[in-house]
Amino acid sequence: MMAIGVLGTVLLAGPRGRCEETHAAPAILEPDRTVLVEQQAWGAFNWASFDQDKIVSWAGYQYTVYWATDRVLTVARRCLESDQVQRIRLESYRLAAGFPEGQQNNGHRNTVLGISPGDGRLHLSWDHHANDLNYTRSRAGWITDPPDSIDVADFEPRQAVAPGAPQRVTYPRFFNSADETLYFFYRSGGSGAGNIALFQYDHASGQWDMISDRLFGQEGVYAPWDNSTSRNAYMHDLLFDGTGRLHITWVYREASRSWASNHDLHYAFSDDRGRSWKNNAGRLIADTRQGQRIVLDSPGIAVYEIPVFSWLMNQCAMTLDSRNRPHVATYHMAEPFRPDHLEHNPPADQQHRLNYYHYWRDEHGDWHRSQPLPLPMPRRRPMIVAAPDDTMIIYFTTNEGFQAHVARAADQWSRWQTVRLTGPDLTVNDATKPDRRLLRDQNILSFTVDPRGQKPGRGMAIVDFDVQRLLEALDP
Repeated sequence: MMAIGVLGTVLLAGPRGRCEETHAAPAILEPDRTVLVEQQAWGAFNWASFDQDKIVSWAGYQYTVYWATDRVLTVARRCLESDQVQRIRLESYRLAAGFPEGQQNNGHRNTVLGISPGDGRLHLSWDHHANDLNYTRSRAGWITDPPDSIDVADFEPRQAVAPGAPQRVTYPRFFNSADETLYFFYRSGGSGAGNIALFQYDHASGQWDMISDRLFGQEGVYAPWDNSTSRNAYMHDLLFDGTGRLHITWVYREASRSWASNHDLHYAFSDDRGRSWKNNAGRLIADTRQGQRIVLDSPGIAVYEIPVFSWLMNQCAMTLDSRNRPHVATYHMAEPFRPDHLEHNPPADQQHRLNYYHYWRDEHGDWHRSQPLPLPMPRRRPMIVAAPDDTMIIYFTTNEGFQAHVARAADQWSRWQTVRLTGPDLTVNDATKPDRRLLRDQNILSFTVDPRGQKPGRGMAIVDFDVQRLLEALDP
């Protein structure tokens, strides 16, 4: 039986296997550092589960990007030694400029950034929901030879990524390979009928190469959803391991009107930087150089069956452990629930059936799933990271602050404990992505939060947790 303990609360095995709970004041770990970036920022949103990446560090500085309170795109730089923060406002780029006023509160319109250490540039993309691409970058050398003061003049004008790049952009993401080559990814088209575009940056020329404008195809017939003939793949994080292998996991969505149509955990990998793709068993399923795409009927991509009407959430999180094994954190119901009248969300009186789950792939290619893990309401997407000893940390936000479900590798992640990371003064409205380099290099879990506890006039701050201190707080 899975044991779930909260610091200060212990679950004990009782008669006939029944669990009895003893209550005590739950401890809060609290951040090692909280660094205020801006007291007030855009009040509707500044975080999304698809923010890969949102905060990155290089050469002693940490960078993040967000919407200021007046909807101006803002870049912040934190000195990791002194915690001094500098900000620049890119006044030309304003949230939902030219769109109806209601789009100002559209949480799809996120902000992301990436770095190309080879030429020292910071790259930005922002403000999308099926509209033309917004992309720009800093001058060369800006992150590798950082100036004493940052200035808006250090950024180039808005520009195209590559000739012929598809438009109607949503969910842009930057990510890096182990050798720090920068990649860019986004969906073109709409929910239930979208394509995936993937690009690689050449720092020597300063140009982007389009690997594929349709990494995934919409083709195929999905009988369980009224013989659906069109869909799109909703990605979790896209991650390179230390050997150069690119891992992707995703769910398919058959209809835009409801995430009840999401189904199954899928997995594929590439050993040639996204040009060709293999399934879970290592069989070639698509070579983008020959115009091939990953499609619904590609063999061996569905690695764990999760039926439609399980209310499987899209765009959650993935990490890799020290042995390059993928781990996914997501949420859904244990058993399908089909309402009398289909809406975008499950009925409010049924949402208690949703739980977090941990999925992971072993060395033999077999996938495993945890028992249900508590998902506080209102529901929020999780993030997952791996400690150096492969302890899994699934962290998430609640109305009472950040919490984490934590399990160790020694028992194959079968015993989970729950830790309170912050009080209600530090929270957000969805998953918030970590600084992956700071986690890898210094064992510090660093991410952005709202320092005003989601009160009117939300702000922007950075919190740091020493992962070793977090692990030492766990029960033996």
